[in-house]
Order: sequence, then structure tokens, then C-alpha cells
Amino acid sequence: MYYISLFMVFVSSYLTASVLSPKTEENKPYGPAPFLYTLLIMFSQVVLTFEVLSLFKAITEINVLILNAGFFVSSIILWIKKDKPLYIPQIKEKIQEIWKALKRDKILMIMSFGFLFLMLLVILMDAFLPVTGGDALTYHLNRASYWMHQGSLNHFVISDDRNLVMPINSEILYLWNLLFFKTDIGLYYISFIGYIASVFCIFNILEYFNFTKRRILWSIFILSSFASVIVEITSLETDVLIAGLVLSSITLFLYALKERKISMLVFSALSYALAMGTKSPAVIAFPGAFLLMSYFAYKSEKKEFYKPLLAYLVFLFITFMIFSSYNYILNFIDFGNPLGSESARAVHGFRGGIKAFIANYIKYIFMLFDFSGFRYSEYVGEHILNARESLLSFLHIPMDLGVEMSDNNEINNRLLNVKTGAGILGFLVFLPSLIVSIVLGICKRHSKKLQVVLVFGLMFLINVACLSFSIAYMVFSVRFLTFLIVLSSPVLVLSYIKKTNLVKLLILFFAMSYFLIISTNLSGRGVVDITNVILKTPTLMHARERIRCALYVGFDGKNAYCYIRDYIQKVPKGSKIALFPDATDNTYIVDILNSHGYKIDTLLPENAPNYKYDDYDYIIVTKSVLTSTVLLQETKDIKTTYKLAKNGSAYYPTYRPFSCIYEKHKGGFYTSDQYKNGAIVMDSRCYMDYNFFEPKGFKVKQIFDFKSENIRYAAYVTIYEKIKKEN
Repeated sequence: MYYISLFMVFVSSYLTASVLSPKTEENKPYGPAPFLYTLLIMFSQVVLTFEVLSLFKAITEINVLILNAGFFVSSIILWIKKDKPLYIPQIKEKIQEIWKALKRDKILMIMSFGFLFLMLLVILMDAFLPVTGGDALTYHLNRASYWMHQGSLNHFVISDDRNLVMPINSEILYLWNLLFFKTDIGLYYISFIGYIASVFCIFNILEYFNFTKRRILWSIFILSSFASVIVEITSLETDVLIAGLVLSSITLFLYALKERKISMLVFSALSYALAMGTKSPAVIAFPGAFLLMSYFAYKSEKKEFYKPLLAYLVFLFITFMIFSSYNYILNFIDFGNPLGSESARAVHGFRGGIKAFIANYIKYIFMLFDFSGFRYSEYVGEHILNARESLLSFLHIPMDLGVEMSDNNEINNRLLNVKTGAGILGFLVFLPSLIVSIVLGICKRHSKKLQVVLVFGLMFLINVACLSFSIAYMVFSVRFLTFLIVLSSPVLVLSYIKKTNLVKLLILFFAMSYFLIISTNLSGRGVVDITNVILKTPTLMHARERIRCALYVGFDGKNAYCYIRDYIQKVPKGSKIALFPDATDNTYIVDILNSHGYKIDTLLPENAPNYKYDDYDYIIVTKSVLTSTVLLQETKDIKTTYKLAKNGSAYYPTYRPFSCIYEKHKGGFYTSDQYKNGAIVMDSRCYMDYNFFEPKGFKVKQIFDFKSENIRYAAYVTIYEKIKKEN
């Protein structure tokens, strides 16, 4: 069924793209527009389909297929009326041009084999691997599962507010897959397609400004060898995906100026609107991207440069409202703010004033010094950190000013998804290219090519500035930096060296190391470990589940939520289960069972006394103390009756089977009289003893005590069973 839906979405998008794209006198679409139009129409069609069905709480397989069929038939009618134009990509010609360029540079030829190895590896890994990332299982993929079971994109009951407040467009794509397959197979291809779009746009942008094929290929190979890019295209992270959308917007804007086609401006705006509805860094990067497009408009239109820009902004507003505003509106309805709840804004919001802005900027630039996959940081990392600290000290800025999540004063050399930076080539190639682009662009103003590279370099600096005052500094923001690097990757053309020398060979060594070695040893995705699991399990599906449930690299042991899932699968189907999760739980692993005959409701710990439990057969509490970032009240309305000890810990003077305490942002527990001092409650921490459920007709059935050196992975899971009445 999914493949029927995919077929109709692709064909309708392809035919519509062929109709709307610029054409030759022979009615043949040409240029980058047809390819990008096809991807953008597919994306927007899927988003619109689920938004419309969500309004009626009617998200089902058959309803999706009906709307797909409507678009499909309409596109065929339009295509026939427009004399049946068909976009035929000039693949053979492009391959010949690329091959000719590769033959002229042996180093590039060697790099191309490493690049092709990586592409083949990614295709195979993305086809097989289950979703394992913590963010994915707690909210990226998890929210798609909840939407599927409730039939709409509306907010739902959950303990992690990221499921509710974050932009939703990429998760709608996950929902499309999940709705038909009832599993997450193949979802990594969405990030990979975003990467393909990024590379396609970089190629066309540099070709537009007449850079040689060798420089273009060099730039693409270097970018593709960045550790964070390799990690992104084999995960559910969306930074490269939104980079592809923003670069598509820039590419189409450029060609709109050249072709004088209003449709290209519309699609340029649509592309950026989709990015804004996918992840917030696209919003943060808009000033930099818009200034870049303003420069191109001025160079093309001179005094009338404002006309295409105004048209772009109008189309951006319209397409944003249609394709990307859904969850922003829900946030406003539920939380009174389009950016989300009070606690979410407090956690992620910028703080600390001008000094924090300067500190963030310095820290983000120093994030480029990343040694992912190499241990060289053990020898030079201390000196890099000392340089950063000395600079902040010279400016009289405290190290922790404006920091939400610290980097623990470490230079990264690991391959963990959330902490992986660009790698050694980030500071060995990208950073020098960035500096050279600005220096040469200023010194040689007569060179049109250098002026183009200059504005891409300036866009990076502007984007880092926007990031620095938009959100609090987090070590995990290295992913946002990857997004900004991809956007400004055209500066890499300046790092190309025609003649083979020591520097070029050094770059080749690191690029090939990332292509061939690092790519096969990513954390949790090592090829040797995966192969061993496949060989030891009876089927690929068994191997996928073992990898998903693994505690660490090597796939030994099993995480707590997989034990809960296994227990649920042993109870009679049709049994109704109440689940009280923690904000850090991999809830998807259990919630997806609703697609396989089980009935599981997620309940909010803070609201436990107000639920009726008569219809439930089992109750599952996943931690001894449940943390929730979704709060029933805003800070000003929370009344507390617990006390604070001298050491800052919260306590009740007498025993209570149910109790909740509240943690305020930046540490410490909240009391009612602190609101006037500006305290904001970040989360609730609720405790439910067995004495709480016993009067409600439940007894303890089983307890799992999952101990761990890392408290994040520890869990004290209690399963309650309804007490059967005696005859």
C-alpha cells in the first residue's frame, strides 16, 4: 500500500514539475528546477495531505490513498492539457563531464572511489538499520506514532514537551511511512534525500557561477567527508535535510533572476517555508540567507532589486501559512505562544545579554575544532581549550554565561550522533576556506567569483551570530553548526589545489579515512558489530530489533523499554494498559504496539490523581520518580506545599503515596513564593507508591530494577495488575 501511495505522489509531482518548470522551445523542461520541483511538490503534497486529514481526525491508510489519487488524476489532466512535457535529466552528459574532470586530477579520482563507497554504504545501512537515536525514540519518531493512533496531528498526552512544541514537517514524512508499514524501516532515506538535494544545489550554484568541475567535485567530496554529515545521513537528524531545503531556495532564487520566472520564486519560497516547518534553525538562518539572496537580487536587478525580494517574501508568507504553520498555531492555542510552552521557552531561550552573545559566538567557532574519530585531541585539545578560555577571560566573560548544556570543557573526538562535529577537515579545510573567502573577497573586488564566495562566507558568520543570540548555548548545537556549514560549503572551492603537494595529500588522507574507516565505525552502527548481529540472529527483523534494543556498541544487553515491550506482548491482546512514562523514555518502542493489537494509553504523571482507572487491566510506571516537562499549569499558578531543606532538597513533612515537586530552570526546586523573583518551572518530578494504586484496585505484578552507571539509563519499572474480584 505504501508503494502505491509513493508511486502516485512521485508521478503526480514529477508530471506537475514537468509542467511548471522552464522549458525550451521544444517544450522540454531544463535546468535544476524540474528535479527540485519534483522533490518539493512531493514534500508539500505529503504535508498538505496529512494536515487536511488531521483537521477531521481522519488520518488512515485509505484516506491518504484517496487524496493521493486526487492529486494523481489532477496532475495527469494538467499534464495532458499542457502538451505532455516530460523532464528527462541529462545524466549521461553530466557523467561524461564529471569523468573528464576526474581524469585530469588523480587525487580527485581517488576521492571519488571513497565517495562512491560511502554512498553505497549509506544506501545499505539506511535500508536495514532500525531507528535507535535517543531523540528519535523520545520525540522525532515517537510523535508520528501517536499521531497515527489518534488520527490527527494534534497535541497528545506525553511527558516530553518536545513531542508537542517542535516543528513537525519531517515527522509528517515519518508518519507517511509508519502509517503503512507500522514500523520504521527505510526512514533514514529522508535525511539522505536531503543530502542529495544539498549536493545537487551546491553543484548547480557553483556551476551557475562558472567554477570548474574539478573545484565543484572537490567541494562536494570534502563536504561529504565531514564526520557530522556522514552521521546525519545515517540518522533521523534533520540538519542536512533543512540545509537541502534552504539551498534549494537559494538555487531557485538565483535561477528565477536569470529566467525571469515567477514560478521559480514561488518554489524558492515554498522550499524555505518547508524548512521553517521542519526545524527551527531554518528560522534562525533566515536573516543570513535573505541577505545572500538580496545580494544576488541587487547584482541582477540593480535599483529594482527589491521587486523579486518583496515577491519572495509574499510567497514565503503564503506557503508558510499553508505548509508549515500547523504546529505553530497549535502551540499558540495550547500554550499561548507559537514557540511553545513557558518551560520550553525558558530552557531553550537565549539569556545573558551581550556578553553571552559574544561567548556563544566564540564557543561556536571553536566547535569547528573537532577530532571526531581521531585521538589527536588528547595531544592538542588542552591547548585549544586554553585558547578559548584565555579569549573569554580577556573579555571578562564567565565560561558558563548563557550556557544551557555544557561541553564539559572537552574537545570532541568521539562518534556519538549528538556530539559529532565536522571532524578534522572542519578546521583543516573549511575554516581556512572561510577566512580566505573573506580576505580575498574584500581584497579582490573585481573578481565576480570571489565576490560570490565572499557572500557565502559572510552568510556563515551572520548565521553563527543569529544562532548565538537566538538560543542558549548547548553542546548539542554542534548539529546546528553542521547545517550552517553545509549552507556555506561553496567556500570550499577555494581549498582546491591543482598540483599534487603535501597539503593536498594530507587532505586526501583524512577524507579517505572518513569515507572508508570512520563511516564503518560510527557509534552504534559499526559494520563489524552489525554483521555479527545479523549472523547470530535467525532473520533480519530479529537483527533489527536486537540492534534497536542494544544498550551500547556491540549490541549486548537490552534497554528498559524493550523489557517493558516484551512483557506487554505476553499479556492477552485486548488488555487495556495505562503507561506513565518519564520524559527521557524511549516511548515509541511501546506506543507502536498500538498498531499490533494492543491498547496502551499514555498518562501524565502530574495528573495521576485525576484519572479514572476502572477500564484498565494493567498500569506501568517506568521510574521510581517520573520527570515530566509537560506541566498542567504555568509557573504563576503552581502552588507548592512541600518544604526545602538547607541543602536545597525538597521534602514533604509526612508520607504521601503520591507527591510532585517542581524543579526551576537552572537548578534547585521551586516554591510558590519564588515566582516574583523570576523563577520558571522547568519540570515536575512525581512519585507514585504502590499504596497510591492499591485503593484504586491494583496490586504490584512485577518490578524491574534496571541499574546503570549512568543514571539516565537506570529505571525502576513497576507493573500493576487489576485485582480480580472474588466470586
